[in-house]
This record gives sequence, structure tokens and C-alpha cells, in this order.
Amino acid sequence: MTLCKSFASFAGAQMRFEIMKYKPVIGVIGGGQLGRMFIEEALRYNIECIIVDADKDCPASVIAHDHIVGSIAEEGPLWRLGEVADVLTYEIEHIFIKPLFELEKAGKTLIPSPRILEIVQDKGLQKQFYRDNGIPTAAFQVVEGLDEWKTAIKTFGWKKFVAKLRKDGYDGKGVQIMDANEVLKKNVIPFTAPAVLEAFVACKKEVSIIVARNKKGDITCFPPVEMEFDPVANLVTLLVCPAKLNKKLLQKANEIAMKVVERMQGVGIFAIELFLDQSDQWFVNEMAPRPHNSGHHTIEACYTSQYEQLLRILLGLPLGDTSVIKPAVMINLLGAPDFSGPYFLDGYDEILKLPGVYVHLYGKKESKPMRKLGHITILGETVKAARKKAKWVQSHCSIRKLKQ
Repeated sequence: MTLCKSFASFAGAQMRFEIMKYKPVIGVIGGGQLGRMFIEEALRYNIECIIVDADKDCPASVIAHDHIVGSIAEEGPLWRLGEVADVLTYEIEHIFIKPLFELEKAGKTLIPSPRILEIVQDKGLQKQFYRDNGIPTAAFQVVEGLDEWKTAIKTFGWKKFVAKLRKDGYDGKGVQIMDANEVLKKNVIPFTAPAVLEAFVACKKEVSIIVARNKKGDITCFPPVEMEFDPVANLVTLLVCPAKLNKKLLQKANEIAMKVVERMQGVGIFAIELFLDQSDQWFVNEMAPRPHNSGHHTIEACYTSQYEQLLRILLGLPLGDTSVIKPAVMINLLGAPDFSGPYFLDGYDEILKLPGVYVHLYGKKESKPMRKLGHITILGETVKAARKKAKWVQSHCSIRKLKQ
């Protein structure tokens, strides 16, 4: 498909956007659980969403207005989405980026811009962006091959460090904490592809801040959340909102998170993950230019959810109030390590007796070890009360194999 042939249809779409005012058709690249929860919000506004995803049974497929079944790693499906949607967004980073630039050049609105996605897709470019813009981040070196790994370790004097694939890592995959001796003495490296080596940050807390910025440059932060991880899978298992931070640390964290988005001239929703070290210094770990697992709780816990906030930005509406209604704990429902296949959530009848417990299942047909199948948000009058209730919920429900 050529740009010239597509330009007329894009111009028509833009004209329709003006006539419809706040009723554009939104194209969502990716049909996972983030797309599903976004579309749930869009339906409240009577907005139609069209998704593109290779999986005909993806989580968002059952509520999308239409579904282009095709790979987001291929050009054709992305062009087809561009022809039928007025504005495009995405719920995953692993997208074939070249057609996104072409769509933008042809006049299609993409939020966030593929210019930002290009940086985020490559952890080397992402780290370099932080360095170039005076954003605190752990010392790092981009490497290829064993010799460059050894040189970097010796240069920084690391005994322990973190290795990350530059591209295609996700949900803890492509990330590994390393002992320098494994490389220097045993010649062992986990990745042969280009990687980023980072100084290991011994942190007090791992925090995420969801930042929203619209086309006018208005910007706001959701209250920071503390994240707790599975030590093996490196996946978030539980988060607490609001994070326990004093006023000075909170202000500094928000300033850094907003600086990342403003320096990128970002429009949309951005999750900024930070480490707080033992000396109370903040370091940006990574960012995601989309709704994020660390913001699921906002559906019940905040006046405006991260999904509604993105919808407001796409529609040109004012940013919503991000204040917390009640403190919250969110639990990720992960696939059990001992089976793959059909499953069910055991314990519904017990956990739903408690007030302030909200179950979200994503409609995935099969469980796999550590696969994200859903989440549970628990509200309390205080963080302590929400934590106590969440601990009880964790002990009374689990993902179980469905016997057939």
C-alpha cells in the first residue's frame, strides 16, 4: 500500500474527527488485557475501538467493535488499522515500527508518537536518553559479545550487575542479575544479542509512577505505587498505593517522572519505574509509553483510571483527577508453575464476601507458568488495612487446573 493511495482516506478520517468532535474511532495496536481494560472505559463513552492482533481469541476481541486479525510485526495489518481508525494508540511495545512512522507522516494521529516508541523499544537508546537529558539512572554500558562484557565489568569495577537485552525483552524475560565472576572467570554470558549492562542498585523500594500528558502540555501524575516482585520470574506480584514516601522523596520522584515525559515531548500515558537506593537517591529504571500493570488499581482506587485518562487524551478532553479515593493493594493473578492449560480461579465464594475486593480476569483461555491471567484490587481505609485484607485474599484464592 502506498502513502499516496492512503492519504485521501486519512484526510477523510481527520475530517470525520472534526465533525464527530468527541466520537472518533480509536485503533488499538494489540489486543491483550491492557487493550481490553482500555476498551471497557471507551465503551462508557460510547466510543468504538478497532484492534489489530494475530490472536483471534485475544482478551480484547470480545468487546472490540472490530478485530483485524493480523500480526503487529507486519506492515499490512497496521496499514489496515490506519485506514479505518481516526486515532491510533498501542498497548504493547513490540510493534513493527516502520509503518507507524509512515502512518504519522501521512497525517494519521498516533498517541504516543512512534518517535517515543522507537526509543523505548531499544533499552540502549532509552538509557542514553536518560543520560543525555540529565535524568538519574544507573551507570551502564552497551555491549556486544563476551569481550565487551568483560571490558565493561572491569571499567566499572562491578562485582554484581544487571544484564538486559536491548530489544524484545518483556515481563522479566531478557533481564538477569549477574555475578561478575561468571563472566570474567567462567566466560558465561546469558545473551549473545546486543545488551545493556547496568550497575546493580541496592534499593529500598521499587516504585512506579503513571504520568499523563496531553497535546496542550498539561501534565499530571498518579500517586506512586510500591511494587513487590517474584524473585525468580522478575514479575510484579503485588503493589501498594500510595507508596510510603516522605514529602521530599515524593516531590523528587514526581519531578523526575514528569521530566522524563516532558523531555520526550510525550503525549499519552507513561509508566516510569524508579529505584530508591539506600542513600535515598532516585534512579529511573525503565519506562513504558502505555497503560501499565502498575496502574491497574486505578480503576477502583482513583477518581480517574489510567485507562480513562488515556481515553481523555485521545479525545482531547481535560485530564481527570488522579487522586486516590481509598488506599489499595493490587495482586497479580499468575499462572501456576506446575501446569499449562484450562484453568479457573478457586476461592471466589470466599474472597467476594469481603467489601472492597474487585476481581478482574482477562479472558485468556489457557494458563501457563507465571502468565498474567488477571488481577485483584483490594481497597481499605488505610494502607495497613488494605495490606491485611490482601494477605487474606492471597491465602484464600488461587489459579487451579480445570479438570476436563
